[in-house]
Amino acid sequence: MVSKCLAALVAAATVLARTPAGFTPSSETDLVVEYNGFAPLNGVVVSRSVTTSQPRIGTRARLNGTSYAVMMIDLDIPTNNPPETNTLLHWMQTGLTPATAPTTLNTTAGTISAFLLEPRSSSSNSTTGAAAAAAAVAEAIRPYSGPNPPARVPLSHRYTQILVDTSGLTAQGVEALRGAAATIRGFDAGTALAAAGLEGRVVAGNSYNVTNAGPALAPNATTGGGAGGGGGGGSASGTGVIGGGASQTAVLPGAGVGLRPGSVVLGGLVAVGMVAVGL
Repeated sequence: MVSKCLAALVAAATVLARTPAGFTPSSETDLVVEYNGFAPLNGVVVSRSVTTSQPRIGTRARLNGTSYAVMMIDLDIPTNNPPETNTLLHWMQTGLTPATAPTTLNTTAGTISAFLLEPRSSSSNSTTGAAAAAAAVAEAIRPYSGPNPPARVPLSHRYTQILVDTSGLTAQGVEALRGAAATIRGFDAGTALAAAGLEGRVVAGNSYNVTNAGPALAPNATTGGGAGGGGGGGSASGTGVIGGGASQTAVLPGAGVGLRPGSVVLGGLVAVGMVAVGL
């Protein structure tokens, strides 16, 4: 009886979406997002300093498509009417192709192998059709801009990355993505994909959090940061986040602290289950 109760709690606690709850288009397949040998996975909290440069991305299983795109969106941009929030597009890169061999990476879940995706060479032999469209956008439609949550509510921001199969993407589809990326604040991934004819083509996802240490300013206060970083003001650091500086507690991959939200939830659920059965 006890073992069955605990097994049920474990099962419930370990079913985690790779994109945040409520976000669409969603995915439950891991997208590996790696920053200089470190890959925060599925909702862990990391220091802003870890995420300043453009990451490499990959999947655990090799993909069969010919072209892919990645989008990164901040879901928690402050507004003057908290707790209402807005979104901000931090990155859109198309023309990605999967490697033929895996690469070993360090992640917050330990060492894994991933098939990295890299931009297609612009010197494609084909100059017509979908191949030409993919080659034409080997450069980023929206260059990478690292997280920079301002000192406003909410202080913690969810940065979500999705990988989209763009095999067969038309020139019109490319222009639709460019048009959607022109408006970075209020960016809606679902609307952008629909305009490009890419509905239902999300193949993997990931999310991590970056938190400003605060204190939070008034809702209508102005800050010094740029729009690309989600606003500025204050330091996006704090004790207990992964990869922090001198004032932070660094957590190594596989170290059991800050690995995945499910580990905390699991502990709480198991404790409740043990109390319920008299342990």
